[in-house]
Order: sequence, then C-alpha cells, then structure tokens
Amino acid sequence: MRSPLLVIVLLIALCTAMYFLGKKSGTTEVKASIINNTQLVRQIAELSSLEITGTTTAKITNVAGETGIWNNLKNYFAENTLQVSIPYIAKYGVDVSKAAVSINKTDTALVIKLPACKMLSLQLVLDKMETMNQTGVFASTTIADMKIAEQQLYSSAQRDLSSNSVLLEKAKRHISEIYNDYYKPLGYKVVCTFTQ
Repeated sequence: MRSPLLVIVLLIALCTAMYFLGKKSGTTEVKASIINNTQLVRQIAELSSLEITGTTTAKITNVAGETGIWNNLKNYFAENTLQVSIPYIAKYGVDVSKAAVSINKTDTALVIKLPACKMLSLQLVLDKMETMNQTGVFASTTIADMKIAEQQLYSSAQRDLSSNSVLLEKAKRHISEIYNDYYKPLGYKVVCTFTQ
C-alpha cells in the first residue's frame, strides 16, 4: 500500500519540479537594443508635426479715417470697405525629406540631430470665410477686391506664422516629447538638437 502512494507522491513532486523548471527557463528576459535607424527617425518626425489653428483677418478700405462734413459725405457716396476673416490650419515640424538626420548613442541617451523646425504648411479654410462689406451709394465690392483681400490674408498669415518663435519652440518641444515617449520603454532619454 505504501508503494503505490509513494509512487504517486514522487510523480506529483516530479511533475511539480518539471513545471517550475520549465517556467523558469521559459521566462527569460529579452533585452532590446536600439538600432540607429534613420528611416524610423524620419517617420516619427513626419508624424510629430504640431498643428495650430487660428483666424487671419484683412481689411481693404478707401476710407482715410478723417472726420468732417466733406469726408462723411464722400464716405456716404463712395466708401468701399471689405473685411475678410478666414480660419487657418498651420503645421510645424521638421522637413526630413532632403536633410541629413544623425543619431548618436550613449549609455543612457540618444542625441538626434534634426533639421531646423519650421512651418511646413498653411491652409486657409475658405468654406468658413466670414466677410463684412460696407459700401457707399455709388460703390460696390468686386471680385478683384476679394482676390486682393485673400492674397493679403495668405501673405500676412504666412509671414506672421513662419517667424513666430513661440510656435516654433512649441513644435520643438512637441517633437522632443514624441521621441522621448517612444524610446522611454527601452530606457533611453532622447535629446533632440535642431540645426539652424
């Protein structure tokens, strides 16, 4: 009677030992290493563009802003004022299509050298355009006036947004945060440097 019970106990002990031995051998840690893959860096840079929305406004008028009876009478008959407001969407980031990207790896940090941060695109949302038109008795706003206003809107938005240092710095921080979040699980801190 002892013999079959002893065999069952030894069999259970052997199975338990084999289970824990297999579990220990099967859970080996896999340590990932970073490959200096510039293609991956380029793809992340393209995805990490910062999108800004706002509104740009232009005003075209023939009113000089002077007061007096003669000017008021002239404005009554010949005033032509057009004010146009258009929402825009601007994207900031780095253009990596033609620039060289380099990666330097240290023990705990990756230094990624990227091209200068800039405004990549500007889109005027014309279907949400708002206009205000004030004309005198003998004046009217023409399509040419609208075309001039749209050109002023685009050029002023392009000029103001492309040189906006606050938005450029925000885009740099955004790109750095994306890279840090991506490489953090691997134990690396990313330092992004932008050429000028």
